[in-house]
Amino acid sequence: MTPPNRRVHPIVDEPSDKRSSQLAAREKAPVRFVSALGTAIGVGLIVGASLGVAWLARRHMTGSTRFAVDDVRVEGNARRSADAIIAESGITLGMNVFSVDLDSARAAILADPWISDATLSRRLPRTVLVQVTERRAAALVALGDTLLATSEGEPFKRLEPGDPVDLPIITGLTPESVADDREEARRTVRRGIDLASEYERGSLAKRSPLEEVHVDPGGSCTLVVGRPAMQIVLGGPPFRRKLDEAARVVAELDKRHAQAAAIMLDNDARPERVVARLR
Repeated sequence: MTPPNRRVHPIVDEPSDKRSSQLAAREKAPVRFVSALGTAIGVGLIVGASLGVAWLARRHMTGSTRFAVDDVRVEGNARRSADAIIAESGITLGMNVFSVDLDSARAAILADPWISDATLSRRLPRTVLVQVTERRAAALVALGDTLLATSEGEPFKRLEPGDPVDLPIITGLTPESVADDREEARRTVRRGIDLASEYERGSLAKRSPLEEVHVDPGGSCTLVVGRPAMQIVLGGPPFRRKLDEAARVVAELDKRHAQAAAIMLDNDARPERVVARLR
């Protein structure tokens, strides 16, 4: 008899094929580990060898005289000489072409106010190419100092010996107005440049060369032309009609052997009214 309160657990035999697969899996685990370890070591060796080869190649390229710079070529320059741009870049002959810091050289070139953009590249084995875009002066701007300005109205440098001076002079701005609203100052200069171009296309420019364009804060414009200086007070646009009217007044005064000190065309309420103040 079976003793009371004692449980009998039947013995169940596992299938032989299941025990065989478990045993095989335990036997293969070390093999897989060794295989994975071997793969990792192989990859590490390949990577290490590749890095070593790359380091040796770089050491060779940066140390070989075959890659010593013997030419710095400058393109796109007109105002600035190639020698000046190369000197600003800090690139010297004999430097290793791979050791030249192109970004630093570009930043140094862009510090030149005449240069608006620059691109540097290597031309193996021994050349550095410098391509620049220069600013073009379109006017002189009186702001305490006299500044050169681009055709977009942006003052970019002080006038220095050797800079162009055969440019229209824009007056009416102050350092304070530029500091308060630089964008409005740029538009004012651009307005003066556009008016100067409009005057140069007219018949009066041949007789009386333009000396100055004065732009008031409110936008009213006055031209100073010829020698002795004559004022053409235009007020606001349309400028073409007013300039043509000023030319007719001057032609009529020439017939009378008279000269005007000022011609006033700024009466917008009565645009047909023109006042000439004689000398």
